[in-house]
Amino acid sequence: MMNSDQILAKLGRGDPDSEALLTRLGEANPFCTVEYGRAMQALGREVWIVGLQSSLSGRDATLGCIKKGRLSVELEFLSLPVIARDTRFWEVVDRLCERAGVTDIVAGSFNSTPFELPTLRGELSRHTRQEFVVRLSAGDPASLLGSNHKRNVKKAQKAGVKIRRTREKLEWLSEHTALMSHSAQRRIARGESISVDADTKPYGALMQSGAAELFQAVLGENVLSSVLVLQSARTGYYQSAGSSPEGMNMGASHFLISGIAGVLREEGRETFNLGGAAEGSSLARFKLGFGPEIIVLSEAACYVGPKWKTKLRSAIRLMRSDRQRLVSILTGSSSRMLVFRVETAAGSAPVPPIPDAQLEPLNEDQLAALPCPVDDPDLRDRQMEHLRRFGKSYAYRIRVGDTTAHISWLLPSSAVASDVPAVLALQEGEAEITGCETAAEFRGKGLYGYAIQCLASLARDQGIRRIYMKTLDTNVASQRGIQKAGLSLIGSVRLIHPPLAPSCTIIRRTLAPLLKT
Repeated sequence: MMNSDQILAKLGRGDPDSEALLTRLGEANPFCTVEYGRAMQALGREVWIVGLQSSLSGRDATLGCIKKGRLSVELEFLSLPVIARDTRFWEVVDRLCERAGVTDIVAGSFNSTPFELPTLRGELSRHTRQEFVVRLSAGDPASLLGSNHKRNVKKAQKAGVKIRRTREKLEWLSEHTALMSHSAQRRIARGESISVDADTKPYGALMQSGAAELFQAVLGENVLSSVLVLQSARTGYYQSAGSSPEGMNMGASHFLISGIAGVLREEGRETFNLGGAAEGSSLARFKLGFGPEIIVLSEAACYVGPKWKTKLRSAIRLMRSDRQRLVSILTGSSSRMLVFRVETAAGSAPVPPIPDAQLEPLNEDQLAALPCPVDDPDLRDRQMEHLRRFGKSYAYRIRVGDTTAHISWLLPSSAVASDVPAVLALQEGEAEITGCETAAEFRGKGLYGYAIQCLASLARDQGIRRIYMKTLDTNVASQRGIQKAGLSLIGSVRLIHPPLAPSCTIIRRTLAPLLKT
């Protein structure tokens, strides 16, 4: 139904104006085609056309897919339109949320045109991401290849690798998901954090509806590389892919993607979107070799449901994953932290230096692309949580060779005061070293104390006269490292969490006063 400037219609309800609009928009965006909407319906989603009539940009809309669970109703926009920069678009979204009982909104930006996303109601998180778009209309995509990619394409051609394609042969999808798993394992081994859906049903729905086509590089009967491409009249989108180790050695993935780009161009398409990848990741480097334009986009997640429901969901998650934490919330808990301090001007007995160790700051983009060791896949997530808490990066790392051996955060008093709860009450000219993590292979080698002294020296140069650190009273190893770095114990802080009030913290500080000079 289209009322005044608002567009809101359920796909398949026979609204000719809305579906005609979707047909037009779908020419440029594979995530907004009628075929894509049909695929989502086949997967059990409720699909809506959501948009706005604007005097500046005319009619603009996208598909919103609703997925219902026992305690959640999720509305996902895979590809937000430019009109989403207008707050009136989100008024239409609010109408749909009220009508369908939506609790969660996923505001995605696959194949979106860059625009400034406004602050959203109930916004929980927001991330910047990048996509890699090959402009097929600019000429032969083979001419855009980097030198390494050209060598790999020639290697595959020389070996006799061929390309096959299908929309009908769903049995090929078993090879596709197997190759995706191979690629995922290689990236995990390099320290990247990813997940793979081995279920072929979503890919089959996309192929059966006509929204996607499967391309594979083969040598005889052996499938070496596979890419599922979403398609519209003017665009192809690299939806998922994978390659075998043999295929990687033979250059099959380079050959396949270059070949797909050529096919799409011959069939009249203007762009081939290679999808996203984290900055600095191996996948980003691979995609850059095809000569794409980098497009920077935003995505966000929101909770718009009732408070009682989010609390119930949290309790159920804890019951499944961390019952001890749930019991702690229900009964209350307390913990005691020891507090240490050092005057930066006083100096301390130097910790032995670490060969080849370098202290360097980490900015927001470096944190987002931080590789995760195999034995610590959550390292990047913890650093991003620190970034969310403090609003900007105060992180530093000790790099030994090419390896991140240690990460610590040097917080000024303003950042400490903004934390929830603010455990320490620091004054101007004071700072806290926190969030200290040493890679497993470097533990027991004095790196912790060395990092603390490096940061204390840096703090002194920045005009900070006093450094604090805190650690749980049960963490004896951390206490030893802090004291070896020259900090002295000055007291403790007890954190008390009353029953059924996990966000409430009572802080009781017992700290030695500063000596007057």
